[in-house]
Amino acid sequence: MRTPLLCLLTLMFATAGNAQSRFAKSTTIGTVDSIWSTTLKEQRPYLVYTPPSYDDTTSTPQKYPVLYLLDGDAHFHSVTGLIQILGTGVNGTYAVPEMIVVAIPNTDRSRDLTPTHVEVGFDGKPTPMFKTTGGMGNFFTFLKSELIPKIEGKYRTTPYRVFVGHSFGGITTINALYTIPETFNAYIAIDPSLWWDNKTLLKQAKTFVSGARLDGKVLYVAKANTMSPDDTTANSHYEAISKFNAVMETYNHSGLRYGYKYYEKDDHGSVPLIAEYDALRFIFDGFKLDFGRVFASPRLIVDHYRKVSARLGATFLPSEGALNQLGQFALAQDTAKAIEFLTINTELYPNSFRAYDRLGAIWMARGDKTQARAYFEQSLARNAANPKTRELLTKLSQ
Repeated sequence: MRTPLLCLLTLMFATAGNAQSRFAKSTTIGTVDSIWSTTLKEQRPYLVYTPPSYDDTTSTPQKYPVLYLLDGDAHFHSVTGLIQILGTGVNGTYAVPEMIVVAIPNTDRSRDLTPTHVEVGFDGKPTPMFKTTGGMGNFFTFLKSELIPKIEGKYRTTPYRVFVGHSFGGITTINALYTIPETFNAYIAIDPSLWWDNKTLLKQAKTFVSGARLDGKVLYVAKANTMSPDDTTANSHYEAISKFNAVMETYNHSGLRYGYKYYEKDDHGSVPLIAEYDALRFIFDGFKLDFGRVFASPRLIVDHYRKVSARLGATFLPSEGALNQLGQFALAQDTAKAIEFLTINTELYPNSFRAYDRLGAIWMARGDKTQARAYFEQSLARNAANPKTRELLTKLSQ
């Protein structure tokens, strides 16, 4: 039976791998947009990446978590590339969810990404570029009241948000956790400039994590090797991050899930890429499927995502595309398992026609015309303009 079954299903199944093998003349990573900020009194550009499944008209429109990325023009390619590899099923990898990425370039970085007004650097010397510092509070108002509502009004999003920043952006994510913890679910601080203003954010850490309730929140801190053989005095940037980690490890009774890593072989400039990868894997620890167990018992996939949702404090489901892909992989060995995966798909995405198509094709190849006809009719009830399904249904009638 396997040969005619596979021939029939070649017609019915479209895989991510096949779709990705058809090269276009150009590749678009994201779109550029902007918003007028009444708070900041300026036009703010931003870049948006949506995952490949976002515009897939063959599947049920899904909603996605959103990752907000500071220094967006610098890190847009690396973060979207990581999410593309880790979240879309490339090589069967579903280690993180598919996400929308909103990258925010700077207009006045020193103003927006510093919590207090200070005109001297970590060496204590006057720094002309710091004359506008201390505008982080207004920047947070812009994020909460203007940018995030626009994104959620325009795109299909879930309430789960990740906030990523490097250097000054790192202290921005930490201060967001301190002051607007309801806004984001996970925070990534990459080599944060905790030396700022005589270590003001470091000094607040103990009191904050000793008293706040942060159940379900996640913070990941990455520390680069910024020590130099020429350092004749203490490196305040390096030491401030070490002290922050010591405070978190000793006094964090808030329910916050905290991760930290020192990157000895990376400096302040090279650390973001590897830290972004590690941070995403830490935040979504446990998200990755154990394919061996799932293929042995497809129903475990439902239990898996139920546990993931409980851990992250938001609803996560296997994507329709992932379930279809698993169903196709299962066909080569066990059509009964393929039927299970596709049946789960109809339960989670009852308005989608694609899984019904595939179930009808399997039962047709098995010779069960009654089951096949029922599934094809279900498919047509959801998508009447499907000539392939109508043709197969006609063949069954003949």
